[in-house]
Amino acid sequence: MPKEIPIPAARQERSRATATRLLEAAIAVLDEAGLDGAVIPRIAALAGVAPASVYRRYADKNALLRAAFLHVLDRSNESRRAELALLMPGATLAATARELLALLFAQYRQHPQLLRALTRFIESDSDHVFVAEARRLLRANVECIVELLLRHEGEIGHPAPAAALRFGVLQLACAIEVYMLDPQSLWHVAPAFPEDELMAHLLHGFMAPLQCGPRGMPGAA
Repeated sequence: MPKEIPIPAARQERSRATATRLLEAAIAVLDEAGLDGAVIPRIAALAGVAPASVYRRYADKNALLRAAFLHVLDRSNESRRAELALLMPGATLAATARELLALLFAQYRQHPQLLRALTRFIESDSDHVFVAEARRLLRANVECIVELLLRHEGEIGHPAPAAALRFGVLQLACAIEVYMLDPQSLWHVAPAFPEDELMAHLLHGFMAPLQCGPRGMPGAA
């Protein structure tokens, strides 16, 4: 049996660098042009490689986009944990929830095309392994937020703090996603909610159930 020829370290490093550039280029194109604008020639040009180089690494465009979306979701989880950790020391639950709302609004304001593309791709992709992994990372993002908010458990009157926080976080995220990404949604019918007013209502809706006692009434025993 012929011996395997070892790949030089410099060549491996160049290959890893090219793979990273491709992922970053795919994410940048998705962020700028959305799912419809994410075509191989455009991604390859931004990465500084020939289109043929993309197909040597990925079977087709969808395979590249799957890798890019998983990369951005994994990176988002890491950055979200770091961002939220900075908000926790000495903060009240209400103050932390207000900062969480601001972070979510900022995320959707800064990356609407990318987030809209992610939602569309997950809904339409036939690769069940990818969809399952993407949903796992999205759940991990929610659980990270819940875990950090649970540091304020002493302020929560609900009998099931983790479940109540999880519901509240999902409610916030879903409301903000629809408000920011779908201008035709009911959030924008007349009279439409301005963003600051919506934030105030969402914060109240998040906090109120957490301050309920076991019987579902504020201060109930």
